[in-house]
Amino acid sequence: MFVNKKNEKPQEQRGSTFNLIASGTSITGDINTSGDLRIDGQIIGDVTCTAKLVIGENGDIKGNVNCNSGEISGTVQGEVVAKEVLQLNHSASIHGDIKATRFIVEDGASINGKCTTSKNLSLPDHLPEVKLIGYEKAQVVPQ
Repeated sequence: MFVNKKNEKPQEQRGSTFNLIASGTSITGDINTSGDLRIDGQIIGDVTCTAKLVIGENGDIKGNVNCNSGEISGTVQGEVVAKEVLQLNHSASIHGDIKATRFIVEDGASINGKCTTSKNLSLPDHLPEVKLIGYEKAQVVPQ
């Protein structure tokens, strides 16, 4: 898993617990935790995790997800918000909008929604000069 040591909270600040919702387990209702959480079962409700959230390949969430950082290999039907980094593995399937400071998407992941990062991406104010070999004059025309 990818960890940025500079931005990672010390273990005592994140919470010292690890929670596991195993495959074959189904929960209806919202889940809130300050410790790390791994979901391999099914959740019908919102999930809030102020630490690291991992959704395994068999994990299935029908609800919104809010986490500090996350790694998704399963299915989410709802909005996903990650305060830091969100990683979508090849088997991930997201049906909803994604908001994250940064995110990583592996080849094969499926996203049906809008992806937003906190950094503003913009095009340059002017186009660079272009020189083509073999042409006497080349011109770039702004559109």
